[in-house]
Amino acid sequence: MNKMNTVVYPRQMRFSRYDGTHFLVYLHESVSSCQPDADSEPVPGYSYSGNMPDGGTLIECDEDNPNKIINGIIRSRYLQTEEDAIKTHQIQILQAVDMTKEKIAEYRREWMEFQEWRQYAIDLVHTWFSSES
Repeated sequence: MNKMNTVVYPRQMRFSRYDGTHFLVYLHESVSSCQPDADSEPVPGYSYSGNMPDGGTLIECDEDNPNKIINGIIRSRYLQTEEDAIKTHQIQILQAVDMTKEKIAEYRREWMEFQEWRQYAIDLVHTWFSSES
């Protein structure tokens, strides 16, 4: 697993193109205080945690498109094969495949975790694009 770096900024961060196939996004935002330099008073700020030194997260994405950025954020936590497995588990539950209550509970938990991450990505990206207008 990549090391997580947390960085505080005096303003909210969004996303930016990193190169032709990647964007840098800022996830896990929390309100924090920022001290621009040793001689200044702390001011309100925002902290972000990610795998890049600046607290950002590098995602695969080749264009400034909300759906592609959402997909890149989802992929930063779940590979496509992992998402497929989670969906397959839900189909198994619906088809009443013989499995233990514990296994059903595990599959429901993984589904909820995936859905929470997916919704987080959707909501975040929508705030970024709605603030552009």
